[in-house]
Amino acid sequence: MSLIHQIRIALFLVIIATAGGSLIFSTLDSKQYLEEELQKKNLDNANVLALAMSQMEKDATMIDLFISAQFDAGHYRYIGLFDPNGKLITERVNPNSSTIAPDWFTRCVPINVTPGFSNIQTGWTQYGTVHVESDVNFTYDRLWHAVKNMLIWVLSISLIAYIACGQLLRRILKPLDDVIGQAQAIGERRFINIQEPKTTEFKAVVREMNQLSTRVKENLNKESERLDELRLRINYDDATGLMNHDYFMNTVDSKLHQESFGEGALIIIRICNLAEIDRDIGYHQTNLMLKKISGAITSISSHQEGLIAGRISGRDIAIFCDQPKDEFVLAQHFKENLLDAMTLAHTEYQAPLFACVVTKTKFTDESQHLFKALDFILELSHLNNAQNFRIVNANSIVATKHQYLNEWKTLLGNAITHHRVKLEHYPVLTIHGELIHYESPVRLQLEENSKWLSAGEFIDWAIQLDLIQSIDTLALETAIGLLAQHNLPICLNISESTMRDATYLKTAERLIQQQGINTDLLSFEVPETAAFNHLNEFKTFTRQLKMLGCRVGVEHVSLRISRLGELHDLGLDYVKFDASLIRGIDINESHKSLLRGLCLIVHSIGIYTIAEGVNTEAEIAALTEVGMDGLTGPGIRMDE
Repeated sequence: MSLIHQIRIALFLVIIATAGGSLIFSTLDSKQYLEEELQKKNLDNANVLALAMSQMEKDATMIDLFISAQFDAGHYRYIGLFDPNGKLITERVNPNSSTIAPDWFTRCVPINVTPGFSNIQTGWTQYGTVHVESDVNFTYDRLWHAVKNMLIWVLSISLIAYIACGQLLRRILKPLDDVIGQAQAIGERRFINIQEPKTTEFKAVVREMNQLSTRVKENLNKESERLDELRLRINYDDATGLMNHDYFMNTVDSKLHQESFGEGALIIIRICNLAEIDRDIGYHQTNLMLKKISGAITSISSHQEGLIAGRISGRDIAIFCDQPKDEFVLAQHFKENLLDAMTLAHTEYQAPLFACVVTKTKFTDESQHLFKALDFILELSHLNNAQNFRIVNANSIVATKHQYLNEWKTLLGNAITHHRVKLEHYPVLTIHGELIHYESPVRLQLEENSKWLSAGEFIDWAIQLDLIQSIDTLALETAIGLLAQHNLPICLNISESTMRDATYLKTAERLIQQQGINTDLLSFEVPETAAFNHLNEFKTFTRQLKMLGCRVGVEHVSLRISRLGELHDLGLDYVKFDASLIRGIDINESHKSLLRGLCLIVHSIGIYTIAEGVNTEAEIAALTEVGMDGLTGPGIRMDE
């Protein structure tokens, strides 16, 4: 029962108790007063009758008529005339007297009145004694009527007070709703701040809770920034500020193995005469030149989505894009910016000679072989170099298949219309082997009885044709249908465009309510880039799904560790750390320290931590050591 209802009921009972007590004492006082008045009336009426009869002739008929007339004229229960010896001369009794008051009232409030007695004289002798009793039923009627009116008044006032008290309390306790909401949010791992109310007691509580939320956020931000500095120190090259070789290779390999990867571009830039430059101008000046080159590359990468850059050797810089782009236009853009950067540098040494190789990548597990082939092409390019910057085509290394946009539109539209969608299921387990959920990427069949395509094979086309929301909706319908049949936890991967689509949330709410599924078994996860690039939309997405009872997480967390504190007020259920941080964790002490710190700060706000891309038993042991809660990847299998 709410506090408002309790206070209202308490106030109502207090009013009833107070008014009831007043009613009881008032009734008793009235009873006593009426008894005294009736006693006086009996005595006065007896005296009046005795005086009148003392002056009358003592004719029995006249006396009897006089008493009868007096009895009929007043409210009497009994009038009797007795001789001096106590013998009855005549009497009148009212046998039909009754009261409107209920029996329980007359029993609870008995009116006891002493009859009135007076002597009748004849000259100097006593003729007799008159005995008078008033009818108390009339008094009961008046008393009951007064009590009933007072009771109605008390109940009316109590009811009015109950209603008015509720309205007044709602206004007084309105800040309490915010306090309760904040407390519930903290219980749901959402550390929010609210405005301080004017009520002194509430203000003190809210101030303390706001300070708690602020401290949690500040600690998260500080620890996240510290861990991000550690990540930069162990994964980035000191001279250029770009990813180092191992981290770049792990990141590329991780992206190549992601379900949503379909096609991207790889560009390798080689500074062909780096050794000569270093010999001529010295180590310090060479580092300044490398910073100028990396600055130009970083400037482009930071303004284009999906680009990462790394220094993979002393003279080689690689740029990888995990989205379909015109690789030659992209390479030309890098060429122009690099040449401009070197021109503006006003260096006194010979400008470096650049050779560049470009390839389009599509579904390969041979990333190491790809880089070796590119290295061979770069060497040939350097030997035959006749320009400052040369771009070489390497697309023959990895086969790729082009489809016309209209053909894809027809094929995808047909698959969506006929609901040729299914979900694959990959287990996500705790470190003890218990099932957390099945990660369920979508599969699409373009034509009936044809091959089922993985997400990476069609997702780019679906995004270009604005069909990805329809596919995600079909995936949701499929997942809800499975949950209605089996109580197995399912997790759906949500694209950036779907996350930002308000229609999808309305559809999810409608489908969930129609099927009446256990929403705790349905999870949604969004890529790190989508969550942080569109943080407000992600917060709306998360809060609405959490209101439905679903679970929400962020996947592929790696590059935006310093921003983890911004998720403190969402009540996320889990985060999945990218395979680039997990690969080779058993032999990488620096990454162990990084992940141990990440687990600590994420656990501090009640969020589950899951490692992606786990391959070996050694990695599982190392992840258990650093405090990871869950595991997924090629090396994770469900026991029979």
